[in-house]
Amino acid sequence: MKVQRILALMLMFFVLSTAAVVASSIWGDFKGNNIARLIVNEETVEFGDSDVPPLIVDGKTVLPLRAVSDALQALVKWDNSNKTAYLYKPNVHMFFTTEVRKDSAIVPFGVVERGKEADFIVFAQVDNLKTSINSVRVSVVSPSGKSVITPVVKSISESKESFWLKVPLYGVSFNEAGTYVVKFAMKQDGSNDYSVVSEKQIQSE
Repeated sequence: MKVQRILALMLMFFVLSTAAVVASSIWGDFKGNNIARLIVNEETVEFGDSDVPPLIVDGKTVLPLRAVSDALQALVKWDNSNKTAYLYKPNVHMFFTTEVRKDSAIVPFGVVERGKEADFIVFAQVDNLKTSINSVRVSVVSPSGKSVITPVVKSISESKESFWLKVPLYGVSFNEAGTYVVKFAMKQDGSNDYSVVSEKQIQSE
C-alpha cells in the first residue's frame, strides 16, 4: 500500500513536471531559451525565421528593441562603434482638413462617405524630436490592408525638435467601409528606412 502511494506520488510529480516543461516552451525555443509571445493592442507581433523573438531568460522576459520601437511607434538607432542603442519617441499629432487658411484648419474631419474620393491635407504637429531626420512619409492604408495612394514624401531641409507640417493628399479613394489608417513615418539621417511614428484613423461609412 505504501509502495503504491509512493508510485502514485511519483507519477503525479512526473505529470506536473512534464506539464510545466510543455507550458514553458509552448511558443518554441530559440538558442536554448524559451520564446515568449508579444501582443500589442490585441494583435500578435509576428517574427520571421531570421528575427530574434521575445525570450524568457533567467525567468525574465527580454524583448527585441526593434519590436519595442515599432510597438511604441518610436525611432531606433544603433551606434556600432560604442555598442549603444538609441530610442527616440517624438510626439506627433495629426488631424485632417479640406481647407487651411493662414495655417489654421477649417472643418477638420474623421469620417467620410463610402465611395467618395477626397483631396485633403494632413496637418501634423511634431515636438520632442531628439534626433535628426531628413524626410517624412505619409501613406494611407485601407481596411483590407491595401495602400490607397502612392506614399507622399516630404523633405525636411532643417531638422528641428518641434515644428508644424502640412502634407496635401490628392485622390484618396474610400471605396471600402471601415477604418482607414493614415501613417506618418520619419527617416533619420544616415538611415535608409522609414519608421512609423504616428497613426490616425478615418472612418468610411
